Amino acid sequence: MEDKERKLISYFYHHMGDGKFLRILRSYASGEGYGTEYARFVFADYYEKWEEDYFGEEGIAYYIDRPAVEEDEEIILDYPTFYKYLKEDCTSYLEDYPQDKSEVEAQLEKIRKRFNIEKP
Repeated sequence: MEDKERKLISYFYHHMGDGKFLRILRSYASGEGYGTEYARFVFADYYEKWEEDYFGEEGIAYYIDRPAVEEDEEIILDYPTFYKYLKEDCTSYLEDYPQDKSEVEAQLEKIRKRFNIEKP
């Protein structure tokens, strides 16, 4: 399952393009969903308990839809898993855009605090 999650999240960033990476980080840090018609994410508080897509009190859901993928996909991550993947993706992003290091680190810290993720 982890491989599938990792693959889909990587695809999400690829679909969005590097130009949107900092925008996505800012959305995470403010707890707001973001995306396009075919790839997006929302946090648990986006849905009410009575709504069909409700997935619990906490976590993040990524949706990637056709035609971006062969079959509509949805993955739900708890905050520690989300943060672990995000740190990996930030490391990859910074290999190509080292000039963004201070903003990436600042946004990661805001995200960590917002979702009560313990420092390693």
